[in-house]
Amino acid sequence: MKKWWVKLLLVIAAVVLLLVAWLAVSSIHATNAVERYKAQLRASGERLAFTDLIPPPLKPESNGVEFFNQAAPLLNSSAGMLDTNDVPYMKMVAPGKAMVGWQQVKIVSFYRGGATNTWQDLEVALQAQGNAFELLQKTVSRPVLDFGLDYRALPDSIAFQPMIKVKSAASILAPAVIDELHLGDTATAVTNLHTIIALVNAWQQPLMVAQLVRTAMASIADRAQWEVLQSTNLTDAQLALLQRDWEKMDFVQAFETAMVMERDFQYISIEHLRGSNSPSTSAAYTINWGGSSSSTGLGALLDEWGPKGVAIREKTVDALWRVSWSYEDELHMLQSDQTMIDAMRRVKREGFFQDALADLDRKLSAMGVGRTNGAWLRDNFDNDLKNSIQSSTRDIKDCINRALSTEVARRIVITAIALKRYQLRHGSLPLDLPALVPEFLSELPRDPVDGKPLRYHPNANGTFVLYSIGEDCKDGGGDVTPDGKFTSFYWLGGLDWVWPQPATPQEVQNYYDHPPK
Repeated sequence: MKKWWVKLLLVIAAVVLLLVAWLAVSSIHATNAVERYKAQLRASGERLAFTDLIPPPLKPESNGVEFFNQAAPLLNSSAGMLDTNDVPYMKMVAPGKAMVGWQQVKIVSFYRGGATNTWQDLEVALQAQGNAFELLQKTVSRPVLDFGLDYRALPDSIAFQPMIKVKSAASILAPAVIDELHLGDTATAVTNLHTIIALVNAWQQPLMVAQLVRTAMASIADRAQWEVLQSTNLTDAQLALLQRDWEKMDFVQAFETAMVMERDFQYISIEHLRGSNSPSTSAAYTINWGGSSSSTGLGALLDEWGPKGVAIREKTVDALWRVSWSYEDELHMLQSDQTMIDAMRRVKREGFFQDALADLDRKLSAMGVGRTNGAWLRDNFDNDLKNSIQSSTRDIKDCINRALSTEVARRIVITAIALKRYQLRHGSLPLDLPALVPEFLSELPRDPVDGKPLRYHPNANGTFVLYSIGEDCKDGGGDVTPDGKFTSFYWLGGLDWVWPQPATPQEVQNYYDHPPK
């Protein structure tokens, strides 16, 4: 009779052989599945080489970067009060009500410890920008702003500096708009607001992070636009210029292109990670096994052995991920990203988001996006790499929602400008939105949520209600009740997304008496 330890060794050897065979079969199956899916995408016309998406070289006379690079060193938000006090513009002081910033006696910010400045302080800070504003106006006199990024060095190295500079330009131009309105210089205020919007339109870098910066700049612009619309000495020509600026702005197409680029970068990142010495500790994923391991069962037991146990688990995870799990992750990433790209293309075709997003949620749920449990072996050894890769899918889904809110803001702003133009020309607000067509709008403005006309009605006191039904897709009749996602008032933070009306002096005083915490 063989000794017990010999039998044990034979059993262990058999288990190891079975595991190796299983891994080999699993690796071949997963690899083939990825290649088949890539072939399917290429056959349908998808461009999986991100180099195909790189913008063609520009003629120097079409590129405003020459002037922007001269302006950038002059832009200094840390100069004077711009670094210590936020200039209020479209400051929400109650649900659905915003304080007209340029009408205030002083500039008060409760988010900077109650800092208070005079308008003269703001003018001194703006004067410190030198001739930057003039150079920015020259920048947007050319149709495109292209920094000549080396896309082939991406995604390993993203050049954030140009993005920071462009965002900084918008952040400094907006206080200038408010100051000029306070001084009664509406013409210069309109020029600087035009420059902000034109920067958004000219800068078309096909990266998701760049599109998110553009949405932030659009948010700065829509709040500055609200302040401009409160002016009493606007001309139709000024309003028509700004309306054309907003009509040129395109986020749906821009986000679709960025999503395609992001998909291609992601699978390249997985390929790079697969070739690294230690995927589990690679800088591509900021994972800290010792501090936040999500392993369970056998993996958790290994972690309890200390550094040696953690090292064993890392080596095991690295080997399993490289030969098998990485291909599963790559396939899952490609499928989910393509599903989101298709959803964005459907939005572009149909002109609204509701149906496309509902269908997207169903498909992502069926794919298991967000599901925490999976194969027993992986659940016991590694959830961090899987969760990190899946988190990129969730991030892109959030970007689609950002595109929705930005498109809602854009269409509402265009409609608000058209309403102001109608009022200037006819002496009163229209009874309904069809009255704006074709004199001020080429077509009836539609809600990007459900594709129906934006909701509007004039009030007896000369104000109006203009809104989108919001992210919940339910028409609350202009319900400005906060949806709970924001700790402070925000005009796109209500159950319905309502274009704010000016706050009364009493509402402004109540805001000052009971500042936000």
